[in-house]
Amino acid sequence: MQAMLLLLLPGALSLLPTAPRRHRATQLRMGWGDPPVWSEATIKSNTEACAGHRAIELEVPAETAAAFATPGQYVQLMIGDEKPGFYAIASAPGKATFEFLIRENEGNGYITSLKSGSSVKCSEVSGKGYATKAAFDGDGGSVANEYDGFACMNVLFIAGGSGVAPLRSCIEGGVALELPQRATLYYGARDDSVLAYADKFAEWAADFNVDVVTCFSKGKGGAFSGYVQDAIKQRGVPVPRNTGAAICGPKELFVASKELLVAEGVFEGRVLSNF
Repeated sequence: MQAMLLLLLPGALSLLPTAPRRHRATQLRMGWGDPPVWSEATIKSNTEACAGHRAIELEVPAETAAAFATPGQYVQLMIGDEKPGFYAIASAPGKATFEFLIRENEGNGYITSLKSGSSVKCSEVSGKGYATKAAFDGDGGSVANEYDGFACMNVLFIAGGSGVAPLRSCIEGGVALELPQRATLYYGARDDSVLAYADKFAEWAADFNVDVVTCFSKGKGGAFSGYVQDAIKQRGVPVPRNTGAAICGPKELFVASKELLVAEGVFEGRVLSNF
């Protein structure tokens, strides 16, 4: 899945042929784990999010929407005989529709080219998502003991490319609203042409307690010129023992960011992935 590091990339493929298309929920045996349960869903909108990326809104059955409880969870999408892809949900839990940020590639054109009103099969909601409450709270139980009773006062969201999708779900799901300090989203992209959700940055700052630091590896105009992990190192990690992080992006970004944060003194269990 493109928005879940390297384990779940856009257009990730099953190992066996897909089931024939029907007008009711069906199952597809993937050759690993439990077979997903499929339901009919409808494309509500499909627009350009930024260069090479589509913002897709999907009308899903009420029971599917209700099952989305934790930012960072994902679904599989499929049509016809195409193999399913795994996609992180970009919208916050509690919405009647699911939104996705999908990077276009040769393997997912069957999804990214769909028009409004098109039908698509959607699996049940899967994945553990970001267990922010369990990892970031420190006011009771085993979590308090594990982290010496310290709750997180500082939260970092670290995104690379389309990995910003599940972190948008975290932000708009209110993960940072109760923090005594402002949270920071470090958002890495090649340049501003592939920067998604720029129109939401002011809203995130005003309504969700999150400031955005754009990090451009190639182009100019970002808040930082270079890679996300370099920006974090330069700016520093305030009170690492009271800091938690949620990360999504390429494997190299995740590994480098986690190593940096742990070296700075952040508890390893508070550096979260969504897979």
